[in-house]
Amino acid sequence: MEFPHCHGHGHGRRDDDDEDRRAPAPYGRHEPDAYGAPPPSYGRRPDDDAGDAYGNVVHVAHESGDERPQYGGGGSGGYGHETRPHHGGGAAPATRQPTYRILCKAGEDSFSLAARDGKVCLVRTDRDDDTQHWIKDMKYSTRVKDEEGYPAMALVNKASGEALKHSLGQSHPVRLTRYNPDTLDESVLWTESRGVGAGYRCIRMVNNIYLNFDALHGDKDHGGVRDGTTLILWEWTEGDNQRWKIVAW
Repeated sequence: MEFPHCHGHGHGRRDDDDEDRRAPAPYGRHEPDAYGAPPPSYGRRPDDDAGDAYGNVVHVAHESGDERPQYGGGGSGGYGHETRPHHGGGAAPATRQPTYRILCKAGEDSFSLAARDGKVCLVRTDRDDDTQHWIKDMKYSTRVKDEEGYPAMALVNKASGEALKHSLGQSHPVRLTRYNPDTLDESVLWTESRGVGAGYRCIRMVNNIYLNFDALHGDKDHGGVRDGTTLILWEWTEGDNQRWKIVAW
């Protein structure tokens, strides 16, 4: 699959007379120029390599060494049923965590985010499909926040035990990586923006809030969300394929 490297990715621009009606950007401080997202205030472009670079992240406090997240479910990713991830020395079983589904406005209730064959995509909603169940790990939420003060979270797939990992930059797919909750890795931390209408929010990198979850070609101009629509990161363009909810199953 080819991934676009220009703004013609399917969001499009609005006519000039629509400018006054356009929705506000999902971040609070810098108003964008017409139609565009604001440049990162910390000197990074949206298409910079985002995989391992750290941006404007606030480390608020330190946790005690025995604070541990809890996981439920299992799969091939090392979580096992009712056990925590293996990280040396063994660990006692933990209480099952509630799981969530992740959906975008463009697909509404018909599609949910899944981890399939090492890829992150939207698929037909099926409550019995563990690949569509996500654990919202808030272990570092009081310690790590984005530049607007929103708390960090990791999104861990119940079936595989893998976490969503930042893409390599704008237009690139969101990745999966084995999750170790005992290691602070900002490349698997995300935040939710303020509301962007009807209960939806943007989901963006903790260290670059200008790159958001985006259902590739999931806008109406490209036929909407389909089974297998890839999740990428893109700057805010006001599309329904960039508005997301994380809701309990």
